[in-house]
Amino acid sequence: MTANPLAQTAVGGTLLSNGLLVAIVALVHIQIATYITGSCTIAWVSEAISIARGGDERHDRLATSIVRSWAYIFAFGSAIGIFFVMLVLLGFWGKFFVALQQITFGAFFFESIAFLVEVALIYTLYANWERLRRYRRARLGMLILLNIDLFWQMFFIDVVASFMLTPNGGDANLLDQFLNPSNIPLTIHRTIGNVAWAGAVLAFAGAFQYLRASRGLEPAAAPARAGAPVRSVGAMDADEAPAEPPEVRETRHWDWVGQWGAIWVVGLTTLQPWVGYSYAKEVQLHAYPAWYDMMFGDLSNVFLFQLTLLGTIFTVGTAYFWRRMKASGATHHRRQGVIAILLAVVTLFAAQPAWFAWTYADVVAQGLARPWWQGGLLNPIGNFIPYKVGALFALVFLGLASVTSYMRAYSRDEMKPGRVGRRNQGLLLALGVVVSTMMIVMGVIREHSRQPFLISGELTIQHQQTLNNQPSQLGGTAR
Repeated sequence: MTANPLAQTAVGGTLLSNGLLVAIVALVHIQIATYITGSCTIAWVSEAISIARGGDERHDRLATSIVRSWAYIFAFGSAIGIFFVMLVLLGFWGKFFVALQQITFGAFFFESIAFLVEVALIYTLYANWERLRRYRRARLGMLILLNIDLFWQMFFIDVVASFMLTPNGGDANLLDQFLNPSNIPLTIHRTIGNVAWAGAVLAFAGAFQYLRASRGLEPAAAPARAGAPVRSVGAMDADEAPAEPPEVRETRHWDWVGQWGAIWVVGLTTLQPWVGYSYAKEVQLHAYPAWYDMMFGDLSNVFLFQLTLLGTIFTVGTAYFWRRMKASGATHHRRQGVIAILLAVVTLFAAQPAWFAWTYADVVAQGLARPWWQGGLLNPIGNFIPYKVGALFALVFLGLASVTSYMRAYSRDEMKPGRVGRRNQGLLLALGVVVSTMMIVMGVIREHSRQPFLISGELTIQHQQTLNNQPSQLGGTAR
């Protein structure tokens, strides 16, 4: 039998080159790529609303701005991705990456085709956006086609990521890789998260541009429109007062962009605990050591921080909704304020650790595996079941009540744009930062949970060595 060419081969490198460089380059690329994927969904939704309303100016401008933003960041994000593969993975982690792409070559091949289609569609849309104004349905169709292509591109990358965490004994069958037990929940989780992240970028950009446009201006008072008909949420404040100063009009637009982004963030984040639980369950069933590390090991406190960030998203978003509703004199703004307070309380409750040590093993090693009121280091109130499960339920339902109340106020035309002032934009800026941090922490948890493996049970980090004697694939039982 031929010796395994990957076994026991050490590689040079430092913590910077083999660790931090991977994290920094990958996270920069991911945040750009996920924004493009998620914002494409928001772009075609806004374009569809604009067409349905006979040329809604605000949604039309938003879709145009999103497409233009792709032209500024797509080339840089793609270059970062190519740099990541060519230098970081092939240079510092070559033996691992060669082994990985040999097994998952089909997924990489289909992803590269999807990438070429993405390039063609993005630059065609950017170069011909205004020319296609006379054919807006065709332009909408191209946006939807791009969205579909971006979904499949992400799906193929998720195939690789899922294989690394739950390789099923190194199964090289392409269909089995596509149906990897952790792949479908991961793809659903990322699909929702991509759009929520794009909404957070819109919220942050809207707040930033509002602050720039409103310098030296008092909050613009919108004229009351008594007896206005009930309107859909997508039609938010399309009607403008005539002869409005350009500065005031600009602040109204960015105020609208900020709240439109916040709705996407809070609304879609209510789905994440359900999807995240199904993903964690598949990891528990098929990569138990990784799940144990997240729940009881070195990552347990990091996972707790992730849960705190989740509650913070709901709390900050609801506080923003409350301030806007209060400034507009909306009917149920007090209820929204109560929801914000309840969300803050539930988040603090959910943030309680289950033990007052770094890991559960440390508690046991010190012989203090008993409740803290008995002199131990355990905190039963911080257990996942039933307390954190109950907290997650509360966060989801309170978040859903918050975004529903806000959308209802808009549909009843109770919201008056331009009355929020500059201070409220800080909540949107904070929302963008929290969502970005949550994406980073999520990546740290997923990648670190495999240690000491690069591919769970198959390929170790130290020396990039395989744990079997098969030269052609990573299959077999790990030893």
